[in-house]
Formats: sequence, structure tokens, C-alpha cells
Amino acid sequence: MKLKKVLVVHKKSTYQIQAEEHKEARFLKLIEEGNEVVNRVRVAHEEHVDTLARIEDELSVRGIEFQSLSRSQVDETVENVDLCISVGGDGTFLDASHALKDIPALGVNSSRSSSFGHFCMANRENFSSILDQIETEMIAPINVLRLQIAINNKPVKELVLNEVLVAHSSPAATSRYLIEVGDEKEEQRSSGLWIGTPGGSTGSLRSAGGQIMNLPARQYQYLVREACMRPGQSWRLLSGVLDENQSMRIVSEMRTGEVYIDGPHIIHTLTLGDELVIQPSPHNLKAFIHSSVNDVFLKAKH
Repeated sequence: MKLKKVLVVHKKSTYQIQAEEHKEARFLKLIEEGNEVVNRVRVAHEEHVDTLARIEDELSVRGIEFQSLSRSQVDETVENVDLCISVGGDGTFLDASHALKDIPALGVNSSRSSSFGHFCMANRENFSSILDQIETEMIAPINVLRLQIAINNKPVKELVLNEVLVAHSSPAATSRYLIEVGDEKEEQRSSGLWIGTPGGSTGSLRSAGGQIMNLPARQYQYLVREACMRPGQSWRLLSGVLDENQSMRIVSEMRTGEVYIDGPHIIHTLTLGDELVIQPSPHNLKAFIHSSVNDVFLKAKH
């Protein structure tokens, strides 16, 4: 595929936001004192800035037209480009994915000292080689399952690449809801409910005890987080794996519940009686990711 026009979506580093833009007094004082935490933030910032500059230079040298936007500036569906390149870590890749339907994505890990970059096939050292492989079609994007959500029959615009957390707005409060999967329905109390894709199975779901799934899998899973069962109670719907033709339904029994999509930044409120339906989306994410990227977590279990 010949790349003529691309969109570069990049993060703003913590250092850039706190030291350069807001000039936060506490942050600047810690820099002056040589605080080790802030020093790591500064190193990550320098790596990120260098990576972004290298990517833009490489695109310019190749004669590829590009626009470079911070991830907060991308609030509409991306169209009329051949590729979206995210520069940052997994958070930046996730944010960029919410603006994509048919445009393929490539993640670039801009600071390997601070970011795992699970979804990022490229980094500043191999970026040129990865572009060569894309343009000569030595590598092709894979289809990654995403989920779609409707609240009270109204579709939520963001498609879920990683996971959904349904929970009370206060992390110290009990999450109360009805969960319905297939023909079974239960009233539950817990600290929340995870619903995640194969892409999200190596993150919070894995930490909570969920199943690690192969990235190309056409299934998704749910997992109750810290079930609050009374003595003698036994719930059937504590966890499960659903096929891509199955949906699940959740009804809020919380006055101030929330739905978190792919992290802490996208939040939709739930109140008493609100109905949430989750199912696979027909719009897969087309992404340049190694299909075996989750294998490192599967191997670690054995």
C-alpha cells in the first residue's frame, strides 16, 4: 500500500503538561531538587520528543503528507488518510482507535523506558523499516475485535478496544446491578464488572484473574470484580466467555454508577434503572500489530 497521506496522533507528556504548559510550582520544585520520580518523567519526555521528531522527519523525507495532532485534538472520525500513526504508548493508541472505523492504525512506542507499548509494533529505531514493510505489503493489518455499547437503546459513539468497567462512581462504594447473559439473570453486588476484548485480556482483566485470549480471537469475556456474596449465596454469572454473536445486558441499581471505556478518560453515567447492552461491533480495528503479541503473557502462566 502506497502511503500518500497519514495522520500522526501523539500524546502530551506529563513533563510537557506540568512543567512547560502549566508550570506547576510543586513539579518545578521537585525538578530543582532532583527528585527521582520527576527525573524519570523528564527522561520519558525527552525520549518521546525525540521519537516524534524522528517520525515526522521520516515522513517528510519520504514525501508523505501528514498532519500531527495531540490526542485531545482528535474528536471526530478520521477520514481521507491512508494510515493513522499513534505516537506514545498504549493509552495513545487506545485514544486514537476511538476515532477510527476503516483507517488502519500503527502504534509507535515513543518512550520504552516508561511505556510497555503492548499495541505498538514500532519504535524510533525500527519505524523506517516498519514503513517499508507496510508499503511493500510484507505485513498487513489484522482485524481486532471491538465492542459496542448502548445505554437505554442509545449507541455510545466510542468503540471499545480494551475493556469496559461498570462500577459505582466511588471506588469505595458497592456496585449494584442486574446482569443478564443468555437465559440467565442475576442480581449482584461487587466492586465492579469488567467486560473485555482479546486485546484487553492482558491488562486489567488479567490482573483481576481473567483469561488471557489470543489477539485474533472472535470472543470476549466478562469478570465480576470482588463479588460481595452473603453467606450461603452462590452466583453463576461470575465470569464467562461469549462469542461474537452474543450480547450481554446490565441494569444499574446505582444512583451514581459509571461506565468507563478503555481507561479513566471516557466515562458515561448510569443511574437507577439504566440499561446497558454490550456486544461485538461489526467495525473491527484494522491495526498493524503482531497477531502473537499476547503469547508472552500466555507463556508466563506456564
